[in-house]
Amino acid sequence: MAAGMLRLLTMIPALLPLVFAAAAAAAAASPATGPLRWITLPVETAVPGDAVAGEAAAGDFVMSFGVADAEALIVRLDHGGESRLLLVQTPDSNFATRPIAAPMLAMPVQLPPGISTLVVGYRLHADTPLQLRLRTAADYDHWQATRHLLDGVLLGLFVAMIVVALLHFFALRSPEYLLYVATCGMVLAFLAQIGGYGFMYLWPEAPGWNQVAPILFMGGVQLAHLAFTIRLLDLRRRAPLLRRAMLLIVAAVPAGFAVFFLTGTLTPLFALSVLYTPLLLIAGLGAVRDGVAGARFFLAGAAALVLFVNLAFGAGVVGGVPLPGGDVFLYPKLGYLIEAACFAGALADRLRVARAQAETALRLRLIDAEELARAEAGKYQALRIAHERQLALAASGHDLAQPLQSIRLALTAMRDDEENRRIRAHIDRALDLTRLMIDELIQGARRAPAVLPLDLAEVFEDLAERHGPQAAARRMRLRLVPTTARVEASQLVLTRILDNLIGNALRYGRSRVVAGVRHRPGFLSIEIHDDGPGISPAERDRLLAPFVQGGGQAGAEGFGLGLHIVQRLSAQSGFGLDIRARPGRGSVFTISIPRTPR
Repeated sequence: MAAGMLRLLTMIPALLPLVFAAAAAAAAASPATGPLRWITLPVETAVPGDAVAGEAAAGDFVMSFGVADAEALIVRLDHGGESRLLLVQTPDSNFATRPIAAPMLAMPVQLPPGISTLVVGYRLHADTPLQLRLRTAADYDHWQATRHLLDGVLLGLFVAMIVVALLHFFALRSPEYLLYVATCGMVLAFLAQIGGYGFMYLWPEAPGWNQVAPILFMGGVQLAHLAFTIRLLDLRRRAPLLRRAMLLIVAAVPAGFAVFFLTGTLTPLFALSVLYTPLLLIAGLGAVRDGVAGARFFLAGAAALVLFVNLAFGAGVVGGVPLPGGDVFLYPKLGYLIEAACFAGALADRLRVARAQAETALRLRLIDAEELARAEAGKYQALRIAHERQLALAASGHDLAQPLQSIRLALTAMRDDEENRRIRAHIDRALDLTRLMIDELIQGARRAPAVLPLDLAEVFEDLAERHGPQAAARRMRLRLVPTTARVEASQLVLTRILDNLIGNALRYGRSRVVAGVRHRPGFLSIEIHDDGPGISPAERDRLLAPFVQGGGQAGAEGFGLGLHIVQRLSAQSGFGLDIRARPGRGSVFTISIPRTPR
């Protein structure tokens, strides 16, 4: 809606000539020959020099009519049985035909001594009554000067509020500021028109347009009010039904204008005006109830609109009690000024709340940034410590290489027969694997293990050869189901994982250990089954911790690191680790390897 209002505002200069022409044609076509309303004003004056206290002397006076324009106006002076026509104004009379060049209709009147009667016939929009005042020339000049001063102050205040709102709009790009500018602009145009300044300064040669301009500007005020209310109070989200009611009024306003142009009746537009004002109050009350920022200021502005414009001004134009001094047009000026100031307060309150929320969000972001910085520092410290430990392990591995080389050299001293060759070959392979693990430990301090295609059949053959003697020593059966599967993984990492799992299975199993491969969608599983005592669910997580052995015994055979190493290496390689076990019925350890490396 804000974007639509912006487009409408940019189109106004190009549309003004068309609007002028249409309004003039509508004014010419609408009924303008209705009956006149008549007022008689008896006046008694004395001969100059003979007037007593409280009695007016004959001479030059000024009659002000209290309105800026009239559809028709006739003024006649009756004195001593004679009638003299003083003024005739028709719908076609331009500003230059006025007897006094002033925003509000007025005319000079020369009253003879004695009793005279001023007879005024007029026709205004909506049967608004005239507010006749007969003043001396000096009193009239003083009244005009005071009125111009007040109107100038009013104009300055509105312009200041519009400029401030525009600056906020260009700085914040918030549509409600633009809608506030549109509201103040339409109000200013309406007040200038009913004050007579439009006809005097802007379109003195367009009496037809001048007749309908107040109606159009009042409709523009209502449309801008509704758009500003919908946006400021977030009715789209908070009160969709109330928003729909306001949009229905917005859609009905053009129809009301059409009826006015075709028939000259203002009844539909007055009905819409009566409907839209309670909607503003309902919207304000609901926003105050919901704690919307700026809602209290908005409600105060809406209340001022109802009090001064709808009630006081409405009562004045239909003949109610005017303000002291008789200028009923002060009511809308006061009402709209108070409303604009309250709406500006609502925008300021919203800005204050928005800034407070932004400051809170900034503080939270700073707190999050500090926590993140502390976490990063902790992470860096942990990585540094881990790297130092890895370097220490690499150094230990380097130191172990020398004793292993001595063992390899000692093997050459064994007798060169068939039995010793078989034993020596087995020890050589074990030493090769140990050397590979030490090299990988040293290289791991600098880079990740290499991932290469592996033939699981070869891996299973090496596992059977390394663990076969242990199975035979425990009188257990070790079976590795033949497979043709291939995976992409680090040979050393996978070997370490399977060595630990099979070693544990042989250590805790009763009679047999079986290892095999299962093909699953998206991954390949290596399963190791044993018929050992099993693992309870409560004990499962505990056994994955370092230096913990089955049955809670630490320091027995092994160091309690096997399952912890399996879990850590699996997590680092992107493998899945699953343990299924029931006490007394054995365990199944499953390593799931994705078919493509993660």
